[in-house]
Amino acid sequence: MDSIELSVIIPAYNAGQTIGRCLDSVLQSVQQAPVEIVCVDDGSKDNTWEILQAYSKKYACLRIFHKENGGVGSARNVGLSQAAGNYIAWVDSDDYVTADWYETIYSGLEKYNPDCLVFDYFYTRDDVDEPQHIALPEKVNLKSFVYEQSLERELKNFLWNQVIRASFLKKVKFNETYYMLEDYDVLTWVTTIFENIVHINKCLYYYVQNESSLTHTYTVSSEALWNIIWTNIDIVQRRYDYYKKLGLPISINDCAIHFCEYLYQNKCHEIKWAERSAIVRENLRLHQGEILRDKGVGKRVKIKAIFAIMGMDSLLRALLKLKNK
Repeated sequence: MDSIELSVIIPAYNAGQTIGRCLDSVLQSVQQAPVEIVCVDDGSKDNTWEILQAYSKKYACLRIFHKENGGVGSARNVGLSQAAGNYIAWVDSDDYVTADWYETIYSGLEKYNPDCLVFDYFYTRDDVDEPQHIALPEKVNLKSFVYEQSLERELKNFLWNQVIRASFLKKVKFNETYYMLEDYDVLTWVTTIFENIVHINKCLYYYVQNESSLTHTYTVSSEALWNIIWTNIDIVQRRYDYYKKLGLPISINDCAIHFCEYLYQNKCHEIKWAERSAIVRENLRLHQGEILRDKGVGKRVKIKAIFAIMGMDSLLRALLKLKNK
């Protein structure tokens, strides 16, 4: 591979406080490499667009796009449609990358020519960087990747620590109605066509946890939030059923986590909660054997699931509330 064209896509919404740090880190890492940075402002109400315009005047590799607010899925679709690279990398606007992010990625792509290159990262909260090392070897087979993915531990279902062949991503489209898990949904369909997966055992990305992240900045009503959680259950369940149909090894852990999340929220005024909760409990009963046998399911999730199956989740919810107090 003589040269590598990499497109770095950065969706941004109300990222005025963090987009500069994000862009500085990427620009420092890529230096003069044959890389383009595609940044899509999803109708920000702050000064994000003004900052992007200022940066674009200084850096020819930065291409910026402004659109009406339509959610992160629509911003990703715009970025993907504009990307010209052979590989796609993603960076969230409130995160940033290490100085050797590009150099390490380039080396891995040049050496292995993979369909997917996944790397480790730092979980950053309150200025503390906690290394997250994914339990995978350098050369990864699809079955191991899928199973580790389904555990939802160090290998999260995010795009920012996966560099994927552009021709694969160009075959799919992000669902623009999803408030969350639009990347999870796309990875469900893309992952199954990976034939060459490489894991770089090095932390190259700072995954920053704060209230200004994309997950927090799109405000919704309480009822809408419950609808989002319900949609997330459908997205996760659909992946589980799809991978099972393909005969791929998958842990029930991710499904169990989302089922329990719906039942064990502290407050709920959503009108369909009782009806939907009955469906969730029935799903837990259907998967009871898998949840209890699966070593990938955590002890706390198993306890929550057992209480729900017994119809005692309201009791456990009350106990957990008391414990938190």
